[in-house]
Amino acid sequence: MMQLKRLIILSCLLSLVGCGGGGGNDGSPSTPKPSSSSTPSSNSNLSSTSNSSIQALSTPQNLQVQAGNASVTLSWSPVAGATSYHVYYATEQNILSKNIESFENGTWIKNVTSPYTVTSLQNNQAYYFVVTAVNGSLESTQSTEVSTTPSAVLTANQPTAQEVLVIELINRARFDPLAEAERYDIGLNDGITGGQITTARKPPVALNLLLTDAARVHSQWMLDNDIFSHTGADGNSPGDRMINAGYSFTGSWSNGENIAWGGTTAPSIALTQYAFSHHQGLFKSPGHRINILAENFREIGVGQKQGYFLQDGNNYLSSMLSEEFATSGNKYFLTGVIYSDNNNNDFYDVGEGLDGVSITINGNAYPVYSTGAYSVPLSNGAYDVMISGSPFTEAINYDVLINGSNIKLDVIKSGSTANVVSW
Repeated sequence: MMQLKRLIILSCLLSLVGCGGGGGNDGSPSTPKPSSSSTPSSNSNLSSTSNSSIQALSTPQNLQVQAGNASVTLSWSPVAGATSYHVYYATEQNILSKNIESFENGTWIKNVTSPYTVTSLQNNQAYYFVVTAVNGSLESTQSTEVSTTPSAVLTANQPTAQEVLVIELINRARFDPLAEAERYDIGLNDGITGGQITTARKPPVALNLLLTDAARVHSQWMLDNDIFSHTGADGNSPGDRMINAGYSFTGSWSNGENIAWGGTTAPSIALTQYAFSHHQGLFKSPGHRINILAENFREIGVGQKQGYFLQDGNNYLSSMLSEEFATSGNKYFLTGVIYSDNNNNDFYDVGEGLDGVSITINGNAYPVYSTGAYSVPLSNGAYDVMISGSPFTEAINYDVLINGSNIKLDVIKSGSTANVVSW
C-alpha cells in the first residue's frame, strides 16, 4: 500500500537591523554580517551639438549588459540625433572601435538599436563590448567598455515552474491575507500571540536568484543528510547561507526562512502537488504565516529539491522546500509573471509561463525567465515598461510608479489578447 507522509514544521524570523550593523536571530550564534558589492557603471563625457545642425554625436551612456546562453543583451540610453548604433566586441579587453579587427575575435555589428542581443557567442568565454552612436557619416566616440561571460549554466539558475508557483501563492496571500486564511478555513491570527497580522494588502516579494540558490543548497543539504532544520552545513544559519550565495546585507536588513517537506513510498512524486501542499501547510502554521505576510521582506528565493529522506526508519521519496525571505538597503523591485492562462483560472499554473519574452524599462532590457517570471531592481520614480516577444502580436506598454515599495506587474495572455494586472 502506498504511504504518504508530509511534515511541515519550524519557522525562523530574523529581526530587522538598521544602519548596516550585525544582529541576532533567535539564539543562533551565527548572524549575517554586512558585505559589500559593486556594480560597474558606464559613463563617459558628452560632446556638444550645434543648435542648427548636428556637428557631433554624444557618446552613448549607461551601457548595460546581460549574459544569456551563448548570447549577450546590450542596452544603453538614447543619444540625441543618433539614427542607429554600432556594437563592437572582442575577447580581449581595452578594445578600440576604430581598430576592432586587430583585437582577438574582434568584430562589429552595424546599425542596431537598444536593446540589442548579440548571438552565436561561445559560452564561458569573456567578451568585451563598446557602442557608438551613428547618424549618416557621423559616428560618436565609443562608450565605456563593459564585459560579461555568456553561460549555459545561467539557465540552470533560473527558477523552476514549481518554485515560481510557490512565489505566486505567497504573493496571492500578501495581496489579500484574509482571503487566503478563509481559503484554508483558518482565522488570519489563529495561534499568533503578540502583534497581530492586519488584513491590509502587503507589498509583493520579488524573486532573487541568489536567494533561490541559498534555498536550493539548503534543501539539498537536508535531503543528503536526513536532517530537517534551520541549522545547516557546518552549523550555518539562514542568513549565513544567503551571504554564502552572494546576497549582500547592507543598510537596514532582515531575513527569515520557512522550510517544509513531504514524501511518499510511491516510485514517483508530483512536485506541483507538493508545491501547493507545502504552501497550505506553511500558511496554516502561525510562525510561517508571519514570515509569509511580513511587511519588512521584499525579496524571496524558493528552492524545491526532490530526493530520498529518511524518517522514522522509512526512506521516503520527498519534496524538500526552503523559502528564503530577505530585505537589504532601500532597493525596490518591479516583479511578476508573464503567462498564458490556458485553464482560465486567473492564476499562474505550472506550464503556463511564456518563453521568448523581453521586458524593457526606460530603454534598458532585462531578462524574463523561461517560466515567465522576472524581477527588476528599481529606485523610486516613474518608468516606461514595454513587454514584447514572439507570444505577442504587438508590444505592450505600461507606466509604473515605484514609491517606497515593490510593484507586481503580470501580463496574462488569453487567446489573442493580453491583459496587464498590477498592484
